[in-house]
Amino acid sequence: MEKKKNAKTIMIAAAVILLAAAGYITYEVAAVYETLPLPLDKAVQNFFFSLRGPVQDVIISSITHLSDTVTIIAFCIVLLILPNRKTYGLPVSLACLGGVAIYKPLKHFVLRARPDASLHLVTQGGYSFPSGHSVTSIVFYGLMLYLIQKHCKNEKLKTVLSWICGILAVVIGPSRIYVGVHWPTDVLAGWCLGGGILIIAILILEKIYVKKELQPYAEVR
Repeated sequence: MEKKKNAKTIMIAAAVILLAAAGYITYEVAAVYETLPLPLDKAVQNFFFSLRGPVQDVIISSITHLSDTVTIIAFCIVLLILPNRKTYGLPVSLACLGGVAIYKPLKHFVLRARPDASLHLVTQGGYSFPSGHSVTSIVFYGLMLYLIQKHCKNEKLKTVLSWICGILAVVIGPSRIYVGVHWPTDVLAGWCLGGGILIIAILILEKIYVKKELQPYAEVR
């Protein structure tokens, strides 16, 4: 019991730190630099562009689409159709909606322009800050990783799906820099915001499981 209480305290502290970091980056971008790229943005962007090549461009351009709005909606619909929708589909869909409800207004508050369109490897419109793909990838794939670890009974399938979700949660953010549609600080803020939302979602789920003495038994087959 004491370990669980300590873990909960650490998670709450982590969520607060991540959300505070997102707030600080927002202040720096919007108020201090007036939406212009920070010195860090240019340096990191140039590094990612130095890695470009024909093969890498195709692979990373494909990976980055795995957090497109249409893709995530499609995944959520599939999860909501499956018999174990309450275990996977419902919490993931609600968490993603929460993320969208936060980052979409923030984009229209900051009004940061994207890097020049001549640098883009994929088509992308709208404002740049924060990176919605970075928020969504952390929330969707991060929460799926948590749920798979908690509920999947097939050990081999659990391992494979966990690796896939973990990798996608991490690589989609940098892919947005590589394909030229986001500044690095867009991605960093998206990670912080998404991480805070993810932790809050996990805390809520854990509270529901304990309160209802519910140990979901759905198994990924």
